[in-house]
Amino acid sequence: MYPFSTVTQLSFIFKILPLTFMLGFFVTFVVSRWLAILNGIGWIDNSAMAFATFIHGEDENTKLLRRTLIRYMVLNQALVLRDISMQVRKRFPTLETLIAAGLLTSAECKLIESINDHYSRYWVPLQWCHQHLCKARADSKIPNDNLLGRTLQEIHTFQQGLATLLKFDWVPVPLIYPQLIFMSVRIYFILCLISRQFLKDSSFDIWIPITTMIQFVVYMGWMKVAEMLLNPLGDDDDDLECNYVIDKNLITGLTLVERGSFPPPEMEKDVFWNETQIAPLYTKKTAKRYVSPLIGSAASVNILNGARTIQMMPHQNVLNTLNDSEKRQCIRIVEIVPPLSRTAITVAPENQGQMFKQKDEEKIPLNNFK
Repeated sequence: MYPFSTVTQLSFIFKILPLTFMLGFFVTFVVSRWLAILNGIGWIDNSAMAFATFIHGEDENTKLLRRTLIRYMVLNQALVLRDISMQVRKRFPTLETLIAAGLLTSAECKLIESINDHYSRYWVPLQWCHQHLCKARADSKIPNDNLLGRTLQEIHTFQQGLATLLKFDWVPVPLIYPQLIFMSVRIYFILCLISRQFLKDSSFDIWIPITTMIQFVVYMGWMKVAEMLLNPLGDDDDDLECNYVIDKNLITGLTLVERGSFPPPEMEKDVFWNETQIAPLYTKKTAKRYVSPLIGSAASVNILNGARTIQMMPHQNVLNTLNDSEKRQCIRIVEIVPPLSRTAITVAPENQGQMFKQKDEEKIPLNNFK
């Protein structure tokens, strides 16, 4: 039997295993991947505002065009998410459920099913959007090609985000990577449980291992964060609400293209119209809170030290190449006017340009600049 003092020597593995580096790199990788998925899931707001603003017309066909474009974009999102998210797959297990939900018609469903390439089916609704927009430009419902290009760019951005989600789903995190990290953390603390105990003949003993407990809470919490963010398109409570995004895009998009075509309210003069000093209002409680103004860290530094004039001249590398006459022409003397206070500058910014007065100096002793 080996004495227990031999087992405590296992603590040398703490120096060999770079757990902090491994766990930190893994969490950074998982969080960056999670943010990329969140940003690529697709929000229809910009596209809807472009449809409502750039597609002119109040007739029934134009309204139908704007609403159809929104429906096609939401349909595209649903087709992508139902193949990479279980919560959306459970909601729309077949294309017939999309028809029942109002995102797809029977005729459109037949066109999509007639396409042999499964990957191309995702983008068919967006191709229809492009075709409808080009026809709207030909019918002069979109005033010029620039607005058409901006509208198509919004659709392209929406499509690129969903394509990113498909790529993340196609190439997931290698299974061995999270398993290695999770196993390393658990092995680390199993060894801590054994090697950090104190012997009977030890001169120093702690009943409660405070440092190990803190380390356990930090490392295990760090690992659990990465574990929860590893699959943001899953069906857990902490995963992204993909079904909500689809509903939100449909409701927001249809509302914007319907209300966005209405004329805006009449312009009115704001309450600060004739005010020379604008004072935004706060509640009584928030008005007492200190607000740090946007002033540069070097703005309040006084480097004049009571000087009344400042000599301005070229750099010495250039000055050494000039003759006496050229030096006199290049050198300037700036007379300093007492600076205004911060309050005065804020109230009367037009006076800031009068803080300095510049004048040419005709007779300047050149020995002052050697």
